[in-house]
Amino acid sequence: GNYPGRATTPEELMADFDEVLSLCAGRFKLNLHASYAIFDGEPVGRNELEPKHFKKWVEYAKKRGLGIAFNPTFFSHPMVVDGLTLSSPKKEVRDYWIEHGKRCLKIAEYFGKELNNTAVTNYWVPDGFKDIPADRLGPRQRYREALDEILSEPYDFKLVKPCVESKVFGIGVESYTAGSAEFTLSFAASHD
Repeated sequence: GNYPGRATTPEELMADFDEVLSLCAGRFKLNLHASYAIFDGEPVGRNELEPKHFKKWVEYAKKRGLGIAFNPTFFSHPMVVDGLTLSSPKKEVRDYWIEHGKRCLKIAEYFGKELNNTAVTNYWVPDGFKDIPADRLGPRQRYREALDEILSEPYDFKLVKPCVESKVFGIGVESYTAGSAEFTLSFAASHD
C-alpha cells in the first residue's frame, strides 16, 4: 500500500532523492534500475527500452551535478520464467533478457555522454533454485554465453564500465545461484 515516504511516481521518487541529498554531505551518483524508466505515452517492454525513457532522469541528474550508475532489471517481470532469465533453458526467455542487457549498455552510454561521468553498469541476475539441481553446469554456461553476447555489443568503455554482481543466495534460491561468487569473479577476471 501507499504510505508517507513511499514514492509511487518518478516525481515523488525524485523529491525523496532531493530530501536525502539535503541531509547528506559529499558527492553522489544516482543508481537507477531499468525498471525506473519513465514513459511519456505507451510503456514498452524491457527489451525495447531506449535512452529517451531515461531523459527526465538525466535532466534531474544534470541539475544536481550527479552521475548515474545503472542496473538492468532482471526480476519482477512476466518473462522471468521458472525463476530464470539469462540462464533459462528457453531460448525465447534468454533472447528477451539478452536484448534487455544490450539496451542497458546503450542507455548507460547515454548517461555517460550526457553527464560526462562514467556509468558503472551492474549486471546482477537472480537466477537460481531452491533445491540443488541435477545440472549445475548448464545454467552457468547459458548465463556466461548470454553475458558474452550482451558484452559483444559495441560501447565506449570510457563511458560505460560493465560489471557483474554475485549473489550467495536469495529467498527462494537458497541452494543454487547461477551467478555465484565463484562464477562472477572468474567471469570478471577473464573479461577485464
